[in-house]
Amino acid sequence: MSKRSAVSLAALVLLGPGILTVEAQQRFRIGGGAGLAVLYHPDVEHGHTAVVGGNLGFRFNDNFSVEAGFSFARSDRFFDPLGNPVDETRGLPRYEFDAIRYHLDGSFLYHIGRREPFHPFVIAGGGLERRDEKRTDITFVLDENNVVISRSEEVVLDTTEYEPAVHFGGGCDIYLLYNVSARIEFRWWLPQNMDKTTRMFFFGATYYF
Repeated sequence: MSKRSAVSLAALVLLGPGILTVEAQQRFRIGGGAGLAVLYHPDVEHGHTAVVGGNLGFRFNDNFSVEAGFSFARSDRFFDPLGNPVDETRGLPRYEFDAIRYHLDGSFLYHIGRREPFHPFVIAGGGLERRDEKRTDITFVLDENNVVISRSEEVVLDTTEYEPAVHFGGGCDIYLLYNVSARIEFRWWLPQNMDKTTRMFFFGATYYF
């Protein structure tokens, strides 16, 4: 055995376990972030609202991984008698609609190609969606000069619904360091009630360990 071969073998013996340890340490990941969500509803226009979420995942290799995630989004808007959104400070709204959506899900991810600084992926999975919806009707009493002298509120809807939901989407990881990446993602949730879907644009960060 040559001297160079002996040195290479010794380095492999000494560093091999360390290399395997580093590789194993990079299989788990934790992430979180925020973005914009669109909550669809057949009767009211929720518009764009903020969403926050997090996930915990396991990577089998550069291409295949699984993760469990949670997200939360809320829309609280005022509407006129025709159901058009209004600014409470500039008009006399007729009702307030407060909607909250939670998603708890498991996902399968496929990253396309080898692990590069820019690594796109597709995502699909399913889970549970919770919807809290509350409508409060507002009544104003005006004087002869159309000045508000009193205001009353009545809760006419206050429901909580749970439904299974599937989702799909895509995005990319942008590696800033070997074990830290930025994440950009689009995801579309489809519950049993197809009139109340949710679309989300998410921006976050992921740490691999």
